Amino acid sequence: MKDLDFSVLADGIPQGVLLSAWTDSDELLMVGGNLGTTGILARYDGTRLCVEEDVADGALWWIHGPRDGEWYAVGEGGIIVHNVDGERTREDVDTEATLFGVYSMGERVWAVGGNVASNTGEIWLREGGAWSLFTQDLPGLMFKTWEGWFVGDGQAYRLNDVDELVPYDVGGARLVTVRGRVADSDAWAVGGSTGAVLVHFDGQTWEEVDQSLGQPLNGVWTSLDKALYVAGNNGLAAFYQDGGWVKPAVPLTAEVLHAVWPFGDEMFWMGGNLLTSSGVYHGTILRYGEQHDVLTPQACL
Repeated sequence: MKDLDFSVLADGIPQGVLLSAWTDSDELLMVGGNLGTTGILARYDGTRLCVEEDVADGALWWIHGPRDGEWYAVGEGGIIVHNVDGERTREDVDTEATLFGVYSMGERVWAVGGNVASNTGEIWLREGGAWSLFTQDLPGLMFKTWEGWFVGDGQAYRLNDVDELVPYDVGGARLVTVRGRVADSDAWAVGGSTGAVLVHFDGQTWEEVDQSLGQPLNGVWTSLDKALYVAGNNGLAAFYQDGGWVKPAVPLTAEVLHAVWPFGDEMFWMGGNLLTSSGVYHGTILRYGEQHDVLTPQACL
């Protein structure tokens, strides 16, 4: 049996931070950029890592798609990039908000975000090939959506059968990402401002789960019969297995890890120096799997 462990896939990626990922057939796609200026797309095929610059005129925060070859990436100032079999179009929406999350549910695509200055959230819906504002002026930024769940700063909602947002009590927690195994009965959300927050939905209520992770959490991934993986500040990469948390003996990076996503038989965490005040951003990717050499990113052809 091959040894599995945490390792660095790439570090100091100069084109910008990496904020999320999605699996497109035989590639792991990761988006991010330099906050306030340009968006990037990184591609990893199991051997080679490349970075495409100037994908958008603002950082891209999240990526998701309904099928192989089609995806949406959203970001600053209402940016929406729509890729269909290699052809990309811009479907930007009329907002000053940053779109922090996107999730495709067949023909319907949801994008969520908010205005940092006013600390209000909004939700957009793409239906029938066009985007429209679903709701706005929510009492806090909205960060992510998954299978009818919407989470944000101190709030969580579930879409019911008549397209109404039903609020759920999350105790005022700042929730950054939501993901689950079964939307109706086994969903997880992570966040926190000064320390880790992990909450679980059991079909009735959201309850905070005891853990000793320490750092604020930014990303979560799980699926049916899969472990629970989380990403957080100060290089926090961990997963829950056999009654305990598995993580590196010492952090492999001091950077913020913003998201976690599977590719093949391995897991990948992506992030970078999101908290820098210098305006110069770089990216970081960690992996859990077989040991490999650290890669130097190339320019995508």
